[in-house]
Amino acid sequence: MSQQIVITDASPLIALARIGHIHLLRELFSEVWITETVRQEVLLGGQFSDAAPIDAAIQAGWLQVELLPETLPSPAGVAAYVAGLDPGETSAILWAAGLRQTGQRVLLIMDEMKGRAVARRLSLEIMGSAGIIATAKRLGLIPQARPLLEQLQASGYYLSPTVAEMALKIAGEA
Repeated sequence: MSQQIVITDASPLIALARIGHIHLLRELFSEVWITETVRQEVLLGGQFSDAAPIDAAIQAGWLQVELLPETLPSPAGVAAYVAGLDPGETSAILWAAGLRQTGQRVLLIMDEMKGRAVARRLSLEIMGSAGIIATAKRLGLIPQARPLLEQLQASGYYLSPTVAEMALKIAGEA
C-alpha cells in the first residue's frame, strides 16, 4: 500500500504557528504538503503576522509546496461540492480528491466546517488542529493537550465546545 500523503489547508498552519507548535505537524507526519494557493494565503495574504514559522517550515523542507496540483484529474462532480469554499480550501480538497482517485492514501488537515463537510462527502480522511494536538498528546509528543487548546481559543481561534471535548477525550484528558 502506498504511503499516506498529508495535505493541509491554511487554517491549521496558522493555528499551530500562532501557539508555537507548528512543529507537531513535522513530528507526526515528517512531511506535509500545501498547495501554492495555500502558501500564498499564509505568506502573502497580509492578514497573518506570524507567517515566519510557516516560511521556516517551507525552507526546512518538511512543509512542501505543490505547485501544480491542478494537473491531477479532478473526480467527476467535485467542482460542484467545492463551490463557495475559499481558494485555499478548494485547492487542498481538489488535490486530495485527485490523489485519492489515483489510489493514494491521503489525510487532509482542515478546520473550517464547510470544507470539512465537503471532504466528508468526498470520503476524504480529515483531521483538524484540535486532532493534531490530541494525537500529539496521545503519542507523548506534548505533556498535555488542554493548555494548547486553551491557548488556541485565547488567541481568538474558534474551537467549538464539542470539538474541544472530543480532542480532550482522544488525548485522554476528558
